[in-house]
Order: sequence, then structure tokens, then C-alpha cells
Amino acid sequence: MTSLHYRHCESQSAEAIPAITGTPKLLLKSQYRRFTPSGISEPQFEVPKFAMTILLLIIFLTSVICHPPSASASSYGVSLTPPLLRVNIKPGKSITQVFTISNLNNEDKLLVARIVPFTQSDDRGNPSIDMKSNPSWLNYFGLANTHIKLGSPFTVKAKSSEQLILALSVPANAILRDLYSTLLISTYSNISSPKFQGSQVSAAIGANLLVTLHSDINPPTILKISSILPNTGAFFKVGNIYFVDNITPLSFSTSVKNEGNFTSETKGIFKVTGQNNTPTYLEGILPVYVISNTQRILLNSEGRNFSFSPNLSQIGFYKIIVQINSENSHTENSIDIFFFPFKIMAGLIFASIFLTVILRTNKTQKIVDRGGRNMKYLTYI
Repeated sequence: MTSLHYRHCESQSAEAIPAITGTPKLLLKSQYRRFTPSGISEPQFEVPKFAMTILLLIIFLTSVICHPPSASASSYGVSLTPPLLRVNIKPGKSITQVFTISNLNNEDKLLVARIVPFTQSDDRGNPSIDMKSNPSWLNYFGLANTHIKLGSPFTVKAKSSEQLILALSVPANAILRDLYSTLLISTYSNISSPKFQGSQVSAAIGANLLVTLHSDINPPTILKISSILPNTGAFFKVGNIYFVDNITPLSFSTSVKNEGNFTSETKGIFKVTGQNNTPTYLEGILPVYVISNTQRILLNSEGRNFSFSPNLSQIGFYKIIVQINSENSHTENSIDIFFFPFKIMAGLIFASIFLTVILRTNKTQKIVDRGGRNMKYLTYI
């Protein structure tokens, strides 16, 4: 999971779009003359004024459409590190974690910190937070700072940073489960009034908190890899076997679902095996956290879909295998593929048919020409 960037619907009016300054000076009438072969000079083409107006309007609209003001948290110059906290803690224990808020602006920022829970995330790991949810376990969290408290405003000076000391204290009788939340840092548009009169939330950034309450460091989880599907390449499917051209690069997509009650990490490999299960290609899986009862897309170590480029020597049956081996889970899935130079064979067949047609056409033409000469000879006799 990565750092969050939020923008609330109740925000104040959007930032004004910077006005275009320095209106282009366009020459309406040429100050130069050209000479014709007859020696008479003529004025060049004159651009109508209404055309200039339309042109300026098009330039303005293009600049606004192609370069709209950014709505990301980076435009506010506020950052939060680290973006993710993963904790395995036993009931009855306590921990603290320091987060750093940096204000890169030339003005002070008025901020407020909250712990907001979530239970679901999309297949990219982006959580769906619920601002109205208020479970009892939120009381496990607090700030150990002297002058900063959760839900209370604080100021970060321009070009400076502030540390938040997040404290987590779990009761001894806490239920063994996962707790998912976000440390949400909200910025405000009005920093002159400490009572927030007339101010509204304008932007927010957050760090995800994945907390596992369990007596074991790595509680068991249930991961299942979904179907492995080829995305690009030359292939077709018959039954459960993919027939693939062996001179065309391939890419594959797959995902994993966590059907257990605790978070798991996707550590594993993507591999292609030939006869006797001998690996011919290996690629690492990008390690990401999959929270309970959610599905997550699997990517390679570069954050892209898995890819493989076969060659002409690879003909026959192969397997595409995805394996995940983490501290608390093991799972794998595979598909059968048959490599064959289909494109080359198709080209050879087409060339053979083309040559056959040409040869037959030439042969027929020779027979016709020979018959014509015989007819001329008989006519002469």
C-alpha cells in the first residue's frame, strides 16, 4: 500500500487558474512588400481581426485544458513519512511510531490529525476510508506529543517539519484480529482563526496502519491465486491449453485473494518451466500487503505485468506458474501452453500457395501459347 492522497467534496472553491499574461503581439498587417515579376509591389495577406480573437481564445482554452491546476497533496507542499506502518503486536503490549510531517510551503499550514478506519481496499491496495465510522478500538491509538492531540489543530511553520509520536496500546483482553486505519493529516484553507470559523477541509494526506493483534508473529492466512491470463501476444485457447506463437512476446496478468482473517504479504516468483519442470524463465513478484477478504493484482518487481519472450527453439508444452511463499501462507497456480512457430508456418504456407499459383499460371500460359502456334501452323498448311 502506498501513501494516500485525498480531496474532500466539501472543500472551498478551487484555486484560481493563473491568468495568462503577456498577450502575444500578432502582426495584423505586414510591414513588408513582395515584388512581382512585373516589378509592382503588393501587400501581403492581411489577417482579419476576428480571426485573431478566435486564435487567442483557442490558445487560452488549450492552456487551461491541457494544464489544469493540480489537486494532489503535493500541490499543497505537505508530506507525511513513513507512508505505511505494518505492526504485529500481542494483546497487552504497547508500541510507538514517529511520523514526520514536512511543510515545504512559504507559509504556515494549519493541520489536524485523525485516525480513520477502513475495512476494504481496491485491487491496487487503495483503501476506502469511512469518516463516519467510530469503532471502539480507535481508543487504542493516541499521540504522545505534548502539544498535539488527535482531532485538535496544530501549526507547522513554513519550510519546517513536525513529528507526530503515534502510540498504540492494546488491552490484554483484546480480540485477536486485524485493525485497518489511516493516520489522516488534513490541511485547512483558513489559518488565521484557531477556532476554524468559516474554514473547511481542503486537502488531506495519510499513512496506512495495518495492525495485527495475535499471540503469534505470523498468524495463518489463506491466499488463493486467481486464473493466470495472457494479455498480449499471439495465442488462442482450446480447452485448458493455450496455443502460443513462439516468436511473439507475451504478457500475463493475475491476482491473489486473501480469504483469511489476517494480512499477508506477496513474496514469490513467476516462472516458465519446460520438460521435466526445468525453469526456463524466472521473475520476482513485487511484495505487497493483502488485507483480509480482499483481492490484489500481482505485479513483477518493477511494478508491471509479468512478461516472457519465447524463441524458435522453444517448441512444445510449457507451464506458466505463479508461486507465493510467505511466512504464513503458501499457494500457487499454473496454466499449460504449447509453443509453436504459427506465424512462420502461416507465412510458409502462404508463400507455397502463392508460388503454386504462379507456377500453374505460367504452365497454363505456355500450353495456350503452344496451342496457338500449332493452330497457325495448320492454317498455313
